[in-house]
Amino acid sequence: MKRAVYASLICLFAIVFFATVSMAQVEEMAIGNTFGVGARTMGMGGASLALADDFTALYWNPAGMAQIQKFEFFSSFSHNRANANTYFTGDETTGTSRSQMRPNSIGFVYPLMAKQGGLAVGFGYNRLQNFDYQTAIQGIDSGSGTDFSGFAVDEMNINRGGIGIWSFGASVYVTKRVLVGGSLDFWQGNSLHELDTEATDILNVDNQWSRFRYDDEIDREYSGVGGRIGLLAHLTDTINLGLTLVAPVELGVDEVWYESTIDVYDDGEELSDSASGNQAFDIERPFEVGAGIAVKLLNKRLILAGDVQLTDWTQARYDPAPADDIPKNNFEEYYAMTPQVRIGAEYRIPVIDTHVRLGYFLDSIPFTYVLDDASAVDVRNFLTAGVGKIFEDSLKLDVAYMLGAWQQHIDELTIERLSHRVFVSAAYRF
Repeated sequence: MKRAVYASLICLFAIVFFATVSMAQVEEMAIGNTFGVGARTMGMGGASLALADDFTALYWNPAGMAQIQKFEFFSSFSHNRANANTYFTGDETTGTSRSQMRPNSIGFVYPLMAKQGGLAVGFGYNRLQNFDYQTAIQGIDSGSGTDFSGFAVDEMNINRGGIGIWSFGASVYVTKRVLVGGSLDFWQGNSLHELDTEATDILNVDNQWSRFRYDDEIDREYSGVGGRIGLLAHLTDTINLGLTLVAPVELGVDEVWYESTIDVYDDGEELSDSASGNQAFDIERPFEVGAGIAVKLLNKRLILAGDVQLTDWTQARYDPAPADDIPKNNFEEYYAMTPQVRIGAEYRIPVIDTHVRLGYFLDSIPFTYVLDDASAVDVRNFLTAGVGKIFEDSLKLDVAYMLGAWQQHIDELTIERLSHRVFVSAAYRF
């Protein structure tokens, strides 16, 4: 009986301990984590609110679709490799990586009138969030005064999935220089979180406990309905202004979870326990406001663009909370208003009629949770580059590469993350 009580206490502590060590256990996966859509746009760091001149305008700024004067069919794929190096006990490093190729965008834009004052409609899919990453932790827990002090920890934290939007939208010129547009968005996605952790008493610091194992799996399905509106103004022949407003989304979550623990003692006795269940709740996402400007120079061969998008994540809500220990003011206390900054340049080389692009994307991490000495670095930095070419005024091919790097610190744990993203897009106009 004493051993069973001891195992229960160990189990309870382990859940708290490994939830602290594993960032994904506390940070809401469906908040933030913008991935980006379209190779042309991502080659320019995502700066598109004042350009929006291909199918991805349906996501970035739907007002821009009326600029497209021919029927356009668009498709895009992305490949993401996420590397993570963890420092758990000083100089010991554990590296891991995960890569995945996924559809990024697919859809069409149909212009009803091919002149100013015309109307265009669009329909398709854009994948805005990606959850394909993993981290590994190995080393001796150097903490003091805990049940796992001096134990060898071996943990693998794997995440899969993503969220995309099926959209139908329209755009129209309200004057010769001003376009307005909007879209109805159907959010859909899934995520799978798997945490496998083992702590082993290889140094014999405990007089009866030998090994502990904790497995946790959370499978989610997401769905919701939202919308966005946009304005695109050609202030002059060389300066564009774009404005967007993304409406709040009540993202429904259907969650199935499973967890198990195994205790092994020095005398060979083994105790195990498991639990499972399912629940449904909503994540209420707040308004998002964006503004962008684009300037065309050198007889429009050079384009400079910049965007800022603000989201006040303190206004997000759970309804109801997915766990009893999540406070009602969870987002107000642990999240912040965050900006995304997107800057890009595109230059058309006249001799070979090819576009080259460079960009920078700053994606602020909304999660600001602090526990004792634990904190999360608040920005992800990405550098981008791309190239594109139009063949016979109908087929457009674009390729972009995006390199991102950031760190996260939690007590004795440091995670260095490196992201490699490749976007390939093709558009056919006729």
